[in-house]
Amino acid sequence: MKHRTRTLCIAIALILIGSVCACLLQSDFGRIRIKDINIITENQQYLHALAFIPKYASAENKVPVVITSHGWLNSAEVQDAASIELARRGIAVIAMDAYGHGLSSSLYESIEKDSEKYGQGMIPLVEYCASGIMDFIDTSRIGVMGHSMGGRAAKNTAIYYSNLYNAAIEEAKAPSSDGGEEVTEAELAHAKSLMKISASLPTGQSPGSLADWSIIRCNMGFLYGLLEEGGYSTSTGTADLRGVSKEALNMINSVDPSVTYVEEGVFYGNKEEGTLRVLYQPYITHPLIHLDPNSTADVIEFFTYCLDVDTDLSPKNQVFLLKEFFNLVAMVGLLMLLVPITSLLLDTPLFADLKGREGPRLPALTQQTKKRFWTGWILGGVASFLAAWFATVMVPSIAPTKNHGFFMRNWTFFAAPTLNTISVWTALSAVWSFFWFFYHYKKDKAAGIRTEEMVGIRISKKQLGKSVALSASVLGYIYAVVWFCKWAFNTDFRFWTPAIKIFDIGHLFYFFNYLPIFFAFYFANALIVNGASRFGGMNERKNLFILGLGNILGLGVLWALQYGKLLLTGTTVWGPTWINVLVIAFCVWQLFLAPFLLRSFYKLTGKNWVGPIIVSSLYVLCGIMNTAVHSTIL
Repeated sequence: MKHRTRTLCIAIALILIGSVCACLLQSDFGRIRIKDINIITENQQYLHALAFIPKYASAENKVPVVITSHGWLNSAEVQDAASIELARRGIAVIAMDAYGHGLSSSLYESIEKDSEKYGQGMIPLVEYCASGIMDFIDTSRIGVMGHSMGGRAAKNTAIYYSNLYNAAIEEAKAPSSDGGEEVTEAELAHAKSLMKISASLPTGQSPGSLADWSIIRCNMGFLYGLLEEGGYSTSTGTADLRGVSKEALNMINSVDPSVTYVEEGVFYGNKEEGTLRVLYQPYITHPLIHLDPNSTADVIEFFTYCLDVDTDLSPKNQVFLLKEFFNLVAMVGLLMLLVPITSLLLDTPLFADLKGREGPRLPALTQQTKKRFWTGWILGGVASFLAAWFATVMVPSIAPTKNHGFFMRNWTFFAAPTLNTISVWTALSAVWSFFWFFYHYKKDKAAGIRTEEMVGIRISKKQLGKSVALSASVLGYIYAVVWFCKWAFNTDFRFWTPAIKIFDIGHLFYFFNYLPIFFAFYFANALIVNGASRFGGMNERKNLFILGLGNILGLGVLWALQYGKLLLTGTTVWGPTWINVLVIAFCVWQLFLAPFLLRSFYKLTGKNWVGPIIVSSLYVLCGIMNTAVHSTIL
């Protein structure tokens, strides 16, 4: 009881400290207002975004605006670096949830067509800002940026408005136009009015992704890390495009044909004429751009210069990493709440009959059983590695699509391509774990070494129903805290990309579709952790640490191979499927924590049911709210 109260108090303290400090840092201690905005767009779709607005912005003191978009695996909050740091320098920022992500609706058409027509929602937001409805925005200074998929949206947005400008000029040159073949001042002014953005900065995108530079009519740069995993597809064979690469020269020569060697971070062309071009190449990988101060400094430099912002803050003066740290502090506190809340609910009459105690431990390891344990530990890692290799490398080759996943985006039941990739690994890993556990359990039970009390698997239908109700109640309390912190502080609970955040009720449809797959995995994991690895005489923390390492062994090897080669050579082991390797590697920290949580829930109930239900539910809710979900019901 005393331990539960202490844990509960520490958890609440961490949540409050983390959320309050994150709120203060993202609002620059009250100098920035952060607002959720929602707009209705074409085809009855809707967009959600976070607006970071300098407090002094007004109709009399207008400020420029930058619309920023996240990547395929993310949602709006991951753009914190740009949002916070640009807003601190007097630029309003609108961090959007792209269509099919976060709290925005999905789109029914193909991703390629959507990107060109809507910029994943960026173009409707540009129109919204340019309309003048937000009277504090200087509509002559609108910038766009985004990372990875969001970078493609920023690029396509620049193309979209440049095409409008170019078409207007061509129309003005027609003999039948007002000025004949000469472009009049009125016709030029009309064409300029259609060019509603003045600067675009795609990040995590190679300048080679823009096929025709001659059409671009706004200031534009590309931020492409020197350790980008997709660098294998460039003309240099790596992500290093400095110097004489085809991609860099095409970009710069479009405004200055005399340049024969492109330097990183140098402005070419003329800002006033909308011909500025720049290539940024920080020493960073694709996913780490979000947390890289040097990349953020490049973003700050580009937009403060292109949007004519006078600021006393140097590009190196940054606070966003500290804000990310406090998001993590709050997340640790939220995860710490899980066990004491469960314990409190077990003290209520409704759930009291679920309360149990830890069963007898397995006999202390002997020379023979120690050999079997470590053999299983290593084989589990091998099975995990092979399952991850199959899910990330083989499946996309067998059933390729254009949408980063092997399931079609309009599938009714499995509409989250990122989770589909992880689901293959999860299912295969669960099959292995079930096989290994039950094969040895049957033999041990026959030999009298293990009993049902040691395993905690037997449960009545009534207890199973109550276990589901208990798990739902725990998650209800957890998400009540999440909703409160969103309302009170406008923060969520995150570590890098994975986050526990509020969700749209429509996402629950997909939650129930994916839950069985992930429950099977965590149930099998709980059997291994609590029914096959609780040995007498072994220190509890050492035991759980070893099991946590075993959970991440296979994925750790996969990631080590991929990124070890990238660091040494500039290229990855698995090039065309690098994003799938990245996707599955995000599971690592959750897998390491799983044994600690599953053991704690087992000790409260004496059974291996509540833990897997809670842990798998939390994982799926995080997954569907932080990655792409393409459907016809959202």
